[in-house]
Amino acid sequence: MTHRTHQSSTTQQRISNFLYPANPLGAGAIPERFIEFCQHSTENVRGNRLYTELAFQAGMNNTGFDGADGDLLEVKAPDDEDIIPIQPVASERPVVAIDTSTIKLGELAAGSLCALRGAVVLLDKNRYRYVRYGPLVFSLGHNSYAALQDFADLGLITQFTGEPNVDGLLKRIRNALERWIQFNVSSSTTDAFILIDGSLTAGTPDNPTRDVERMLEAARRNRSIVIAISKKTKLHIQDRSITDLVEQRTQPCLIDVDQEITDQFPAYPVRFLGRVFVGKLARSAFAFRVDVDREIPLQQTVKGICELTGTDIVDQGYPETLRLAHILSTFTASDVIGMQAFAAARFGVQLIPKLALRRSLFGPFGTAWEAWH
Repeated sequence: MTHRTHQSSTTQQRISNFLYPANPLGAGAIPERFIEFCQHSTENVRGNRLYTELAFQAGMNNTGFDGADGDLLEVKAPDDEDIIPIQPVASERPVVAIDTSTIKLGELAAGSLCALRGAVVLLDKNRYRYVRYGPLVFSLGHNSYAALQDFADLGLITQFTGEPNVDGLLKRIRNALERWIQFNVSSSTTDAFILIDGSLTAGTPDNPTRDVERMLEAARRNRSIVIAISKKTKLHIQDRSITDLVEQRTQPCLIDVDQEITDQFPAYPVRFLGRVFVGKLARSAFAFRVDVDREIPLQQTVKGICELTGTDIVDQGYPETLRLAHILSTFTASDVIGMQAFAAARFGVQLIPKLALRRSLFGPFGTAWEAWH
């Protein structure tokens, strides 16, 4: 453990940044349709008032749920023979992790000013490198017809179960960029582990099946394995998360719960494109839901997980490449202030602190927690 911690500190000092389109990670430039969407969406905000929060709230970033419905499942308690032990095996295969993040910079009279950022982190030959996409600043209005037209121009699905809102539109844009990055990386990386935040569940309006299938097919052509890791899951056994199945285990292990879970879901429209596991990737670590491309044979999947844990740092059970991708894509308070200042200088928006109604009414009893609701 001491050696691996030292390795973490020394390799992180060697992180290097590549921002130009043709870079050693093989990641391409942002599609022109995204750039045009950002430019078009901000044309009408010039001179408008932008109501900003008095203090940056970390909770404004993405929550990272796995996309599954919150159904109660029937899963039997695992026996010893159900436990798949994980023994780290050193490998020369590269590890690539992808994550994205969105945030609201403030409220407009008829919508919100938002920002989007993505990050790709590569571990190869004991060296971490990364590419950052963005931040991209754009606006989303409450006018559903205009918003749907913008989404049609982006090539995104426009069917909404109800009246589209800013939060729903923001999630749709984030997913679109994330899937593009994932496909781009899967198409340009060979014989690698590709890590993504979330799950391989698809078939919802926010997460079209065709996009996930295209990414997985590109990875298979290049002999890469796609692994999705969920920090939060809505899959529960009675009143407990499915990750509780391995909570009492100390050694690295996996439990294959795929058959029991998929049997309890209808085949359409939601599809589980990954084999579902629950596991710990390090000793005495946190438990996660782990999805692996279900076209990969089980024996090869287990071997790949062992190689991943022997190649990347998995402190607390979470791969370091994916941790870095999250950190590099997440917005900080300084980022928000800088982008708000950019909006004021570039678009002439007037920055006005948003009225803290609870604080005005209740004084010190209007807590920060209440302000989020």
